[in-house]
Amino acid sequence: MIRNRMIQFKNRLFRINDEEPLSKLSLCVIIALDLFILFVVFRGLSDHTRQLTSPAEYVPYECREVFIHHTWTQASRISKLQNLVLSDYNNYSYQYTSRFEPSRLQKMHPVCRDFFAKIHAVAGDKKILELFKNRGRLVEKKNQFTSGFKQSKDVYDTSLLENIAEKDMDENNLPSISSSMKNKGRQIENLNSQILNIEKALNARDKIKDLWAFIQTNDSGRRGLLVKDLKKFEFRYPFKELLWQLLFLLPLFIVFYFWNVRSVSKDAKLQILISAHLIVISAIPIFIKTLEVVLDLIPRHFFKKFFEILKALHIIAIWHYIVIIGSIGFALIAIYIIQNKIFNKRRLQLKRLTKGQCYHCGKKLPPNADSCPFCGADQHRNCPSCDHRTFIAGEYCINCGKDIQ
Repeated sequence: MIRNRMIQFKNRLFRINDEEPLSKLSLCVIIALDLFILFVVFRGLSDHTRQLTSPAEYVPYECREVFIHHTWTQASRISKLQNLVLSDYNNYSYQYTSRFEPSRLQKMHPVCRDFFAKIHAVAGDKKILELFKNRGRLVEKKNQFTSGFKQSKDVYDTSLLENIAEKDMDENNLPSISSSMKNKGRQIENLNSQILNIEKALNARDKIKDLWAFIQTNDSGRRGLLVKDLKKFEFRYPFKELLWQLLFLLPLFIVFYFWNVRSVSKDAKLQILISAHLIVISAIPIFIKTLEVVLDLIPRHFFKKFFEILKALHIIAIWHYIVIIGSIGFALIAIYIIQNKIFNKRRLQLKRLTKGQCYHCGKKLPPNADSCPFCGADQHRNCPSCDHRTFIAGEYCINCGKDIQ
C-alpha cells in the first residue's frame, strides 16, 4: 500500500498522465518554480524567525562583557561606552534599528535592560553626546598621527642603519626625519592631553557616574543569575525556534497537501503536477530545520560530557566523522531495505509484466513478442508441469495455473 502510493506520487512529479510524459521544457519551468518557491519560503522563514527573541538579543554581547566576563576595566570602559553611545549617530542606514528601541529593550534580561536603559540616558544627554563626538574625532586624529609616527620611525631606523654601513651616504635626511618625528610626537602628546580632559569631564557627569556605580556594584549573585538564566534560555531556544518555524511551515505543507488531494479527486492533471512539487518543496525546510535541532542538541546536551572531552583534546572533528559515518550507514540500511523488501528484483519483474514490458530491460514489448527486440532476452519458457510456453516473469503458468517458480 505504502509502496504503491510512493510510486504514484513519484509519477505525479514527472508525468502529467500515463499517456503524456512531461516535456523537458515544462520540467525546466517546474524546476524554476520549485527554486523560486523554495527561496521565498526560506526568506519568509528567516523573517518569521527574527520575530523570536534570540540568545544574542536576550543577553547582548556588551552585557555579557560587563557582567559575565568583566572586561569593562577603568582603562577601556570609556572607549567601549563611546561605541554604544555613538551607535545611533554613526549608523544612518534605513535598515539600521536603534539598540535602544523599546521593543529591543523589552526582549532583554532585566539586568541587561537596566544597563542599556542607563546607556540610553547617557546617549540622550546632548552635552555628553557632544563630548563623545569630540573624543571620537580626537582619537581618530591621534591614530593617524600614531601611524605616521611609526612610519617615520621605521624610515629613520632604516636610514640610520644604512649610514652606519655606508659612510658616504647622504646624512642630510636624518635631521629632517628626526624633526618630523618630534613634531608628530608633540602632536600626539597634545591630543592625549585633550582626550584625557574630555574623559575627566565625562566621568564627572552624573549619568555616567550612575552607570559606573551600576556596573561596579559588587553583586556576585547578579552574575550568577545572569549566567543561569542565559543557560536556561539557550537550552530552550532551539526547541522554541523549531516550533516557531513549524508554525510558518506546516500551514504551507497542509495547504499544498489538501490541494493535491483535491486535484487527484477531480483528476486535474496540471494541478496534480504543481501541487505534488509544492508538497516536496514545503517538506524540505521542515526536514532541514528539524535536522538542525537534532544535530545541535545531541552533542551539546545529550552527549555533553563526550563533546567536552573532544573539545578539550582539540579533536572535535571526530564528532563530525561519527555523524558522516552514521549517516552513510543509515543510508546503506535504508537502501538495502528499499531494494530488497520494497522494490526488489522480483517485484520489479512482476510490475514490468503487468505493463507489457521486458522483464529484463523494462522496454515496451511488441504484441505477442517471444523475445525482447531491445536486449534479446527470452520472455517465455516451458512450464515444468504442462510443458507449455508461459511467461518467465510470471509466478504461475498461463495454461495450467500451477506454480512455476
